[in-house]
Amino acid sequence: MNDRWLLVFPALGGFLLIAALMLQIHRWNEEEPMLRTTGTVAAVSGRGCPSVTFVAHQGEPVTFSGQVCSQPGYEIGESVELLYDPSEPRKVHIDSFTQNWFVSLILGSFGSIFLLGSLVFVVPEALAGRRRSRLETRGQAVQARLVEVRRNPLSTRNNVPAWQLVCQWQNPSSGAVHLFYSEDLWFDPQPFVQRESLQVRIDPKNLRRYSVDTSFLPRLAE
Repeated sequence: MNDRWLLVFPALGGFLLIAALMLQIHRWNEEEPMLRTTGTVAAVSGRGCPSVTFVAHQGEPVTFSGQVCSQPGYEIGESVELLYDPSEPRKVHIDSFTQNWFVSLILGSFGSIFLLGSLVFVVPEALAGRRRSRLETRGQAVQARLVEVRRNPLSTRNNVPAWQLVCQWQNPSSGAVHLFYSEDLWFDPQPFVQRESLQVRIDPKNLRRYSVDTSFLPRLAE
């Protein structure tokens, strides 16, 4: 099955984190030539959206709206710290944690969530793929008896559980019986299983590392 869609998670997460970083760097560069002053909250509308007035260094009165609305909001008459561009006084914003970081933190938070989500989906799949490749070249091939074709309730997509082939093999050295489970299959394999045993590649030093050969099954259409 083509699992390239899983790469959407880290790609989107990385994009959002980069966007958050670039936005914050842009704000820092924008603030570098700005002057600091104090303004007064003239009005509060909606969900805590402040309108602030201040006097620029040339004596020009300026009124502007805050970029972020929040509750609890500002109070009318409250003094707030401002940063403004002396060459363009209307290019101004409130100098507070919320006003400076809100958008960057939102983008960064979603980016982190998608990246952490990729650890759940992409990393295990990548590790499983590497293990299968290594076992195919270095693993010991054994024939294990097919004992069951079952649903795997621990792995679902759109609330539909995957299928698994279950086979068992008795270790001739120890006499112990080992159960091997195939990778998740997203179609019913029963009509295509016309054999009593399956080849399994095992790591003789660690029998928990194995790969059940399902290459005889048809591929699921994309």
